[in-house]
Amino acid sequence: MKYSNFSQFGREVSKLGFGLMRLPKKYEDKEEIDRDEAFRLVDLAMKSGVNYYDTAYFYHGGDSEQFVKEALSRYPRESFMLATKLPGTYMRDNNLHTDELFNGQLEKCGVDYFDFYLLHAVNRDIMKTFEADKSYEYLSDQKKAGKIRHLGFSYHGDYEFFVELIDKYKWDFVQLQINYYDWDAQNAKAYYKALEERGIPCIVMEPVRGGALHSLNDEARKVFEELGDNSPASYALRYVAQLPNVLTVLSGMSTYEQVEDNLKTFDDLQPLNEDEAKAVEKANILFRSNFAIPCTDCKYCVEACPAGVDIPACFKAYNEYNKTRDTADFTKAYSIIPEEKRADLCINCKACESRCPQQIKIPDKLRRVKELLE
Repeated sequence: MKYSNFSQFGREVSKLGFGLMRLPKKYEDKEEIDRDEAFRLVDLAMKSGVNYYDTAYFYHGGDSEQFVKEALSRYPRESFMLATKLPGTYMRDNNLHTDELFNGQLEKCGVDYFDFYLLHAVNRDIMKTFEADKSYEYLSDQKKAGKIRHLGFSYHGDYEFFVELIDKYKWDFVQLQINYYDWDAQNAKAYYKALEERGIPCIVMEPVRGGALHSLNDEARKVFEELGDNSPASYALRYVAQLPNVLTVLSGMSTYEQVEDNLKTFDDLQPLNEDEAKAVEKANILFRSNFAIPCTDCKYCVEACPAGVDIPACFKAYNEYNKTRDTADFTKAYSIIPEEKRADLCINCKACESRCPQQIKIPDKLRRVKELLE
């Protein structure tokens, strides 16, 4: 395992971080974690030197933090670093405060302190909630008390406010969505460079864009197949891991095979060579032409939907159709989605849009799905 060694953190951090938001599930249509299988994944990661684990209040319908307690309490506390996040939307919608949420998370995760603690999914709107509750001030006090080692935030907003935010407060790190698709498509490079210029380490989320940069489309996959036997995901991970200001790269691993593949990548981590860099650029162009809806399956929208639409499932079926243009395959994939969770139930309330990190116009895209069925 390769490690980062940023002096301000006082210890080495594994370049591969385990994101605990896409753990194996007992049932396809429910968020309940398959504990036995998930333990196998964590045990393999721990045995192989992964020491950074990232969870959040919302992950797996609130079950991920409880899983952390069960899985990681089997190991010495100093052998792993744990990150979790303060849920601003939940605070706002339920009139809750930072102190009660934070202390509840300590108890739920079964720890006395968090190594990394984040304000979650910050944008202009959510930051108003945090500022009204003086969340930064409270968490800074918890850092002084030793209950937080490093304080930061994850971001899903515009660039102008991002710069304002990193200059207004003192941050130990920032978590950003960076991958070779978003480097230009969502101007991730500008956000990354703003951190680099200020000496604020970056943690990368969605390096494989919810798996999209692994599945790709036939033309893009063929580009990587011509290079050898390494997976498409390995090139996406190496693309971001080679950036000098990246502390760790989070991967939401769902299967034992994914953990094995990622460990292989990070055991002998190398920057992309010239041929590989050209292949990534070519694959990106081919993929971009077929990528209809840039959904990462984070499910934040589902939590906000009063109609109960399984938005990521609808978009996944549509994106697969956009690759193959096979209407029969689309109809079959869509029919698997329960009737009470389909696109036609969208009421166009747009509650989902403010939750979407990708800033997708979700009701408009759901109309595309419905139109394809007509």
